[in-house]
Amino acid sequence: MPLSSRTLLTTAALAAAVIAPSAANAAEGVTAVTSTGDVVQLHSDSAPGLTGIHKVTGLAAGESIVGLDRTPTGELLGLTSAGNIASVDRDTGKATLKFPAPVTTAVAANAPVTFAVAPDGASARVITPGRDVVVDLATGAATSGPGLTFAAGDPHAGAQAAPALDYAADGRLIGVDSGQSAYAVQTAAGAATLQTLAGVPFKTIEPTRATVASDGSVWTATNLSDKPNRAPQSRLVRYDPATGKITGQDGVYLLSRLDAIAADGPVADDRTPPKATSSGKVLQRKVNRRGDAYWTGLNVKTNEGGQILASIRLNGKVAGMALTTLERAGTAHLQFGANKKYGAALRRAAAAHRRVVVHVTVNDWARNKHIYDRAMRLSL
Repeated sequence: MPLSSRTLLTTAALAAAVIAPSAANAAEGVTAVTSTGDVVQLHSDSAPGLTGIHKVTGLAAGESIVGLDRTPTGELLGLTSAGNIASVDRDTGKATLKFPAPVTTAVAANAPVTFAVAPDGASARVITPGRDVVVDLATGAATSGPGLTFAAGDPHAGAQAAPALDYAADGRLIGVDSGQSAYAVQTAAGAATLQTLAGVPFKTIEPTRATVASDGSVWTATNLSDKPNRAPQSRLVRYDPATGKITGQDGVYLLSRLDAIAADGPVADDRTPPKATSSGKVLQRKVNRRGDAYWTGLNVKTNEGGQILASIRLNGKVAGMALTTLERAGTAHLQFGANKKYGAALRRAAAAHRRVVVHVTVNDWARNKHIYDRAMRLSL
């Protein structure tokens, strides 16, 4: 997948994302599959940064992963769009089919999907609109389940659920029902009814997927927009059923769309500053089609995603600024803008072949930073 360096949020929002305080709860690791077919890893304290990126292989042409969950032994299983169950190696992207034939009919990626491995690891539940299947993970045999409806007395009583659920530690399914815009949980383990826990304070757009973290919280990835002219993105939201607290509905916004997610358990906080190298000796003035001038020529390569904020220092004063967002490790080609006053000053300095200092701050998504200066020559 080509490197994503889209600035999809406003500069102010991006800056806020970098300096926002860390959540009090421990970081959770998540494995996900993107709409472009990459297996990725992310941490709740450093999203939207993606690491460990590998293209999914081993599936038939046109087949994709639409659901993920882990067995009690840690094996990562994927439900595919063809109705297969595969063992997925997150460190290579290799998917290996568990059974010689599909366990259910085709599954649409852009529809509600529950793919949940039972706490004992013996079976998996597949729920989509009009389908409820329990799959024996030893044989691949599938039996029809009773479906899920909202219980009598619930605000959504009688409504047929088409949810994104995962198993909680007590054996009940818990997650999000997009049709009712509600967080919901089974009334009892094995029950055919759900009860509403809370309303969902954001728009759930398919694909919406849920996973239960090691602390019992529910992490939900949901499509940010269904407009065809918008780049595919997901928002990542945490719901704590113990307190009812919902966080992340107004960001974190990922720079990719997630079609499947599975919690990996707690991970160590990221305290390591990002590594960065730069190339380029000359900042050259260019003009875009709108007639706006900018200065380019500095490339910054980082070992992880984050934000790069850089400024041109002329005579000790900030004369130009650049801001670039990277979802993953890669190289950013910086473009510096300047206002009318400092644009004129930079042109005069370039005509005199002056040198400037570029001050670069590389922030990762865990709020670690790497700061350095680079001397460059101006050119018209």
